Amino acid sequence: MRRLHVKIFLWFWVGVVVVSATLITSTELTHSRTEDDRRWREKYSARVDLWARQEADILSTEGVPALTKYVGSFQSDPGVLNYIFDAAGSDVLERDAPPQVRQMVSSMAGAPGGTQRIDTAQRIIAERILDADGRPYVVVVDFPAPSFLNRSLIEFLFADLNTGGLDNTSLLRLGAVVLVAGLVCFVLARHIASPIDRLRAATRRIADEQLHTRVDKRVLNRSDELADLGRDFDRMAERIEHLVVAQRQLLADVSHALRSPLARLNVALGLARRDAAPDSREHLDRIERETDRLNALIGQLLTMARVDSNVDLDRQTVFDLGGVVDEVASDADYEARHRHCTVQFEPHQECLVNGAREVLRGAIENVVRNAVRHTADATSVEVSMESGSDAEGPRAIIRVRDHGPGVPREAVGRLFTPFHRIDGGGRETGAGTGLGLAIARRAFEVHGGTATASNAPDGGLEVVLEMPLFAANQRAAVANPGVAAPVARGVGAGA
Repeated sequence: MRRLHVKIFLWFWVGVVVVSATLITSTELTHSRTEDDRRWREKYSARVDLWARQEADILSTEGVPALTKYVGSFQSDPGVLNYIFDAAGSDVLERDAPPQVRQMVSSMAGAPGGTQRIDTAQRIIAERILDADGRPYVVVVDFPAPSFLNRSLIEFLFADLNTGGLDNTSLLRLGAVVLVAGLVCFVLARHIASPIDRLRAATRRIADEQLHTRVDKRVLNRSDELADLGRDFDRMAERIEHLVVAQRQLLADVSHALRSPLARLNVALGLARRDAAPDSREHLDRIERETDRLNALIGQLLTMARVDSNVDLDRQTVFDLGGVVDEVASDADYEARHRHCTVQFEPHQECLVNGAREVLRGAIENVVRNAVRHTADATSVEVSMESGSDAEGPRAIIRVRDHGPGVPREAVGRLFTPFHRIDGGGRETGAGTGLGLAIARRAFEVHGGTATASNAPDGGLEVVLEMPLFAANQRAAVANPGVAAPVARGVGAGA
């Protein structure tokens, strides 16, 4: 059970039910004992009066042996003890009586004939009786004391159901308490836990680099510690967004600044080649290769900066994404032949999307070329495209699968992190810089899509690119000159 509001709800509900059941049970115990006492008095008061008169009559007319036989008949009722005391306070049948019985006898001394006293707590009834000759006797009947502990819980709860007694009402009260308590506790639990769910959702969006995310206003409008936590979260998110945006801006500025000295370096390299001695050409070739790598890195940094700033999204068009994938697969297949590899693209249906064509083409090309670079010799890179749908609507789905060594499981989640390179196996993300897949993911995210990767079950890495299809209602809007087609945007500048 992982949901916090369910745990809070159950604990609140169980607590309220236990307290309510305890109150109802204690009330019923007291009420039941009072009712038992009243019924017991009504049942045995008249009987004891009859027994006392009969015993006094038997003793005066038939003697002690007949009385002994009569009193012995009470032994058939378990726990009932019958005593008869004379004026001196001695039991006529010479038995030892318990202290509570003798105390009752002492309290009856001097009482007029026919006086009856009842001790409901001890379940003792005593009556002073006079025989035909006027001799006083005290008859005491000691009944077994009741104990709730000697009764089963089922008997306590259902003893009076057949008589329509108060237990029916008690059960109805308990059921009402359980239902009302459950409703109140559920609302309270949701009130406590829902801000945590919203904070958790905001945290996930921040983790997905949607840095513009802020906490829901419903959390901030509360007057408790959760609202304070939400405000602290917003300050943290704002600070993170500022730092990341500043970092990206710095990379873009540095990349632009490096282009000019790099161009001058290429010019100087060309002049040096013209006047260089033959034995220095090897060093110049090395300088040229490193210059080309630096130029490629700067180009990728500038591409990432353009994607982050949505510069190219202002020139969006509606086009068939499958045609772009086909072009990329054909170019990559031509380059893969020197390794005896191929790039296979399965036929596809038309998948119209609305976006920056060249940005998406570059993103797909980064993924396909990365697969070609790491697939095993004499294998094929499998590229496929299909349309699907999810909760957000119809989507175009591109799958690129190689047959290389794959990546360690713990490193899959970091494949799209800029400048991240996988240790072990010699696999890298991008053209030696760790930027290719990062650019691909951001390009699809700003188009409202996603980019994910996973190791294939039988080896190799599979990258899945998704983005929304251009829906029928959007096509109608484009056909209508007075209506502009909506543009699908993902995470914006915070992607």
